[in-house]
Amino acid sequence: MSEGSGDHITVGNVTNVQGVAIGRNASAVVYGANLAGETHIDPTELRAVLTQLYAALGQAGLPMDRAISAQTAVGTALESVQSDKVAADPVVTNVQRVGEVLKEAATTVERGSALWSAVQNLAPLLGPLAGGAPIVASWFGVQLH
Repeated sequence: MSEGSGDHITVGNVTNVQGVAIGRNASAVVYGANLAGETHIDPTELRAVLTQLYAALGQAGLPMDRAISAQTAVGTALESVQSDKVAADPVVTNVQRVGEVLKEAATTVERGSALWSAVQNLAPLLGPLAGGAPIVASWFGVQLH
């Protein structure tokens, strides 16, 4: 290359990306959830874990109105999981709502509880749809083990 002509960078096809930075000192910032375009979540496994969460909420000692709100959100999430397909947005939104209800009720998810176990199982499964398992766990005030 001649002096002053700059760098020559060849890049192949770039698809399914949310931020690209090419070249010296280049950077890209992506705000929001980083979602994989072809993420596959096993509907049967997700239904089982959501059912586990529903049952755990029933044992969590929440005030009745909060228990109803949280379990209703799980029920709505379950309706969005068909035998062959997961409707990501309503599942994520409703699971996130469960975490909000727990915070509104000032409920701490105790390590070793049924609720803690449900979150530990749910976070890695739902994580690819929500920006990562730690994000899902954080909705419940839980750190993954």
